[in-house]
Amino acid sequence: MINVLQHHPEVELSVDKTSVSFNRSGGEETFTVTSSTQPHVSADVSWVVVETGKIDKDHHTEVRVLAGANRKEASAGTLTVSCSDKKVSVSVKQEAFVAPSVASTTAVTPQMVFDAMGPGWNMGNHMDAISNGVSGETVWGNPKCTQATMDGVKAAGYKAVRICTTWEGHIGAAPAYALEQKWLDRVAEIVGYAEKAGLVAIVNTHHDESYWQDISKCYNNAANHEKVKDEVFSVWTQIAEKFKDKGEWLVFESFNEIQDGGWGWSDAFRKNPDAQYKVLNEWNQTFVDAVRSTGGQNATRWLGIPGYACNPGFTIAGLVLPKDYTTANRLMVAVHDYDPYDYTLKDPLIRQWGHTADADKRPSGDNEKAVVDVFNNLKAAYLDKGIPVYLGEMGCSRHTAADFPYQKYYMEYFCKAAADRLLPMYLWDNGAKGVGSERHAYIDHGTGQFVDEDARTLVGLMVKAVTTKDASYTLESVYNSAP
Repeated sequence: MINVLQHHPEVELSVDKTSVSFNRSGGEETFTVTSSTQPHVSADVSWVVVETGKIDKDHHTEVRVLAGANRKEASAGTLTVSCSDKKVSVSVKQEAFVAPSVASTTAVTPQMVFDAMGPGWNMGNHMDAISNGVSGETVWGNPKCTQATMDGVKAAGYKAVRICTTWEGHIGAAPAYALEQKWLDRVAEIVGYAEKAGLVAIVNTHHDESYWQDISKCYNNAANHEKVKDEVFSVWTQIAEKFKDKGEWLVFESFNEIQDGGWGWSDAFRKNPDAQYKVLNEWNQTFVDAVRSTGGQNATRWLGIPGYACNPGFTIAGLVLPKDYTTANRLMVAVHDYDPYDYTLKDPLIRQWGHTADADKRPSGDNEKAVVDVFNNLKAAYLDKGIPVYLGEMGCSRHTAADFPYQKYYMEYFCKAAADRLLPMYLWDNGAKGVGSERHAYIDHGTGQFVDEDARTLVGLMVKAVTTKDASYTLESVYNSAP
């Protein structure tokens, strides 16, 4: 028997590019290696990801180089391509972050925001839903959003939609943090539905707060804090680039409800709130830096800035609005308000609300005053100073038919009190039908139709409270109509 030894033909090691470069936004570059056998590519810098393909029959291998958005100084390094004992080099560099030029614009005022953005509807438990660490549109039981969804929201009397979006599971490895194109495109498709329907749209990062934005791992760990800032900068740079040509009807909101798991009542936060607020304030600044530096419409886009847990009181106490790069204010404060918790969310729910309710079936204290006090505090802290505020989430779990009159009253009183103070509000709708704690279904997420007549009634009261111009329709008249 004759043994035949197979030899790879000798092919000179070469590359079709001797350098690759990135602007501050990062992205992907490729080059091709020609070699006898499978090459190995290594980098002497940590800010790139190198992905080496398989050598083909023509002795070519494609190499992908990915870089995240750069929020620091310029960087440079070398990629070393090795095959057997041969080596060639490819230089790699990325330009520095440069603070955006100050854009000339007019101030966004509380009246402008109220007129444009309210009332609004939350498409909740939808693009923000997540299972096994991967966000997915239908994993919490809601149907896919369609154009009919947004058309129905508009027909119901809403001016805006908050498209809650979780990005976890669709973000590539550090340091590039490349967003999965399919997920980004689906978000853009839904934003397009809103645009076609004539709605203002808000896009955010949502349940990421429980994953890569976990502040509990950052306020006492500088390395983790800086890593999250890198990821915030890269993720928001990519989102902003995707939508940079969209008009100001599209709003970006940095985060959802950043908190350490205690919702503001943990020992760590109560003892030293400044430690966590320092982190959150820096994250919000990083968000603004990322969005503004992409240019286009993003140079002056309206931006929503949430405080700790999106809680009104904690926001007033510790939020520092980021430095912006505009000649006039284009930032808005975002808060959530589900007060009183015992009536709106607790399991089991307190059954009634308001001054005419049975004393043993309603929250303690002056129910109406408690609502108004929160709004007055926001007004004094922000609105009276020309800084717009919006209630990015509000609402109440659906109550039984017997207690429905009190829910109608709560909805109308809450929304009228907010509207009187130029606070646009966004109803939380998670698609969960029925009655009881966390049942917040109003509009079908697939068809855009009301889920039932009670939902139609409640939404109608919300719209009435915001849009009625009749001078005889006042908060006092709503108060006097309590069941």
